[in-house]
Amino acid sequence: MKPGTPRLDVKTGLKKPFIKRMNAHRARAVNALMVAMADRLNIVSGKVEAGVEQLSDWCGLSTGSGARKSISRASRALTTLEELGAIKCERVWDDSTHSYIPKIIWVTELFFVLIDYEVGKFLSAQSQQLAWENQKLRDKGEGPITLSEARRRAKEKHIKNAFDYRLKKRAFNKQRCHARKIDEMAPAQARHSIMNDLVKLHNKDELEAMGHQGLRRLVDQRYHALRKLAASTAPPPDTP
Repeated sequence: MKPGTPRLDVKTGLKKPFIKRMNAHRARAVNALMVAMADRLNIVSGKVEAGVEQLSDWCGLSTGSGARKSISRASRALTTLEELGAIKCERVWDDSTHSYIPKIIWVTELFFVLIDYEVGKFLSAQSQQLAWENQKLRDKGEGPITLSEARRRAKEKHIKNAFDYRLKKRAFNKQRCHARKIDEMAPAQARHSIMNDLVKLHNKDELEAMGHQGLRRLVDQRYHALRKLAASTAPPPDTP
């Protein structure tokens, strides 16, 4: 049979419907992911307040650790839900790093059908929550917002948080790189380098107020802190 040729029922001559089955492993991953997303769903905006990696960790789909960690099972499950129409993933390009920021995940009404929750109950809860949010805005002297505005603000906040995190991560990695260079130096050379940095950082009045002993104590504190950072295997700070 040629690719694309419709399958026909021998008895009736009618086209057979194409049914694609989901294997058990994928089905379990999809179910676990939906539970995690439902638990971290913003009712008003319909946005899942977590990234794919966080969702993967929370529902136990991540494998490996550190640089070898894989979230492919969660990513495939997310793609499946997107293909079904239960969610919509929005990707925003970051020109500064020439890459996409973490996906923005929005749920659709089909999502609630799949988790066996009445869509009507969700819409009622959404309206009630929006009313509460608008009351808070009125108390602050601000005007009420619509669901569309709530989604726009949620997207704006997601993008801002992603950019803030990338700046924080870049600064952390730069500091760790500097710490490792200090750690590779001889103690006297490392302290001398730190002292030069501190002299550039503080003005003359501050240095005089600090005194020789104060400056020496600050150098020692920074030296030990940088060595500790160099030896640390902790990842960069979490997303704010």
